[in-house]
Amino acid sequence: MKHGRLLTSALALTAFGAISAQAQTTLVIGIQSDPTGFDPEAILNNTSGFVMSTVYDSLVKYKRGTVEVEPGLAQSWKISPDGKTYTFTLRKGVTFQDGTPFNAQTFVKSLDRLFKKNDSAYIYNTGPVESYIDFTYGPMDSYQATGPYTVQFKLKKPFAPFLTSLAMVWNGVVSPAAAAKFGKDFRNNPVGTGPFVFKEWVRGDHVTLAANPNYWGGKPKVDRLIFKVIPDPQAAVLALKRGEVQILADVSNQTIPAIRADPNLRLLTQPGLTISGVSLPFNVKPFSDVRVRQALNYAIDKDALNRTLYQGLAKTLTSPLPEAQWGFDPSLKGYPYDPQKAKQLLTAAGYPNGFTAELLAYNTARGYNPAGPQLAIAIQGYLKQIGVNVNVKQMEFGSFLSTVRSGKYGGMALTGWSGDNGDPDNFLYELFASPNIPVGNTSGYKNPKVDALLQQAQFSTDRNQRVKLYQQAQRQIMQDAPWIFVNSTLQVRAARKEVQGLTLNPTQMFLDMQDVSLTK
Repeated sequence: MKHGRLLTSALALTAFGAISAQAQTTLVIGIQSDPTGFDPEAILNNTSGFVMSTVYDSLVKYKRGTVEVEPGLAQSWKISPDGKTYTFTLRKGVTFQDGTPFNAQTFVKSLDRLFKKNDSAYIYNTGPVESYIDFTYGPMDSYQATGPYTVQFKLKKPFAPFLTSLAMVWNGVVSPAAAAKFGKDFRNNPVGTGPFVFKEWVRGDHVTLAANPNYWGGKPKVDRLIFKVIPDPQAAVLALKRGEVQILADVSNQTIPAIRADPNLRLLTQPGLTISGVSLPFNVKPFSDVRVRQALNYAIDKDALNRTLYQGLAKTLTSPLPEAQWGFDPSLKGYPYDPQKAKQLLTAAGYPNGFTAELLAYNTARGYNPAGPQLAIAIQGYLKQIGVNVNVKQMEFGSFLSTVRSGKYGGMALTGWSGDNGDPDNFLYELFASPNIPVGNTSGYKNPKVDALLQQAQFSTDRNQRVKLYQQAQRQIMQDAPWIFVNSTLQVRAARKEVQGLTLNPTQMFLDMQDVSLTK
């Protein structure tokens, strides 16, 4: 059965490779799963984000390889001294890919899709879209065009992550004419101002984009981009070796040795804005006892997991922030591997013989956990050594997410996060603030001291002060141990050596393809 699937994939790729070979400036990117659509205001998964980051622009964008903000569709901006008013001067001479001019009026119409639900162009989604409105715009009071090329946002109070959040792919500016034309089907017919123009989506197989000859930032260096869906990791590497695919956006840990061994391939890595671990139900026995939660942290040899399961492409977490995130507290040491101390803590908590518990796991690799469900199996083995018997229950990721976010699941669960905007708030408030129980804060962790620190940091415009507040919060969260803190994985992509100009972005949701080229 397994060989049959591989043969089918290989035949399909051979046929596809014949097509790609006819166009020398076509660059094919392998992706593990099919996108779910391309409306940045309604679609939140990473695979869709790869495509959308080439079709749309935002007001501001991240500098290549960083999460520092630089001008995008806005040439410049001013922030009022009280931190509550943002005024953007828009770039002139930009048109959407359908010919609609970009200006303050069309920008406001694009934003109206989110905030004016009765508008005929508003897209219907009321689930994750609502979450992202709050997450991005926070305490926004109003927005308006204040001139042909100036727009202004007024906030009810200062909101430190506001500017960096505007650079997220989910805030791509859409053509209001196209949104009105396609309505709910806009997610299948995306139109932005970005360097590539959407051409075709053959579901389950590929997405085709063409270079935008009128792009304000200059025409891309390849004529065509194709995102090719290759679910089987081994088939994906085979396609890369054959040159049928030039870049793999998703790289499975199991295939890394084969990539490293091929002189025609390169493995690109970058410290990632990711954290991975296990959420512990904060108010459910025996996890409600901090000694139990700390014991489980001491019981796992994370360094060994990083060497074996993660092929050396991960770092042990010593904080609820990854090292690559500003605000990280380098003084924290985390929980070293100490099974004897773990047993002592369990005994002190009244569990000298351990206990039995369930660990819910997803059944595929994730960006923050490329080992996928193997992590759950490894943790099961470590916890057995201190007398904790774990039943691992695997689920399809969508069902897994619904279960843990329902707030009704009372067991342990694999968890993790990929940073969206390069701000510590995106990790600490999202995952550990009590207002985010149970959707982001899936462990149900609640500490009023941490809540106060995180809210104070949100409303401060002084980065030094924010760092101090976040470091206090990190120390308290680590002491409270609402998670088994495992690791932060590096961002990994693979490419053939003829690919030039490819850089990675720490947020992992962008593919900056405008300056990528192919050499012979």
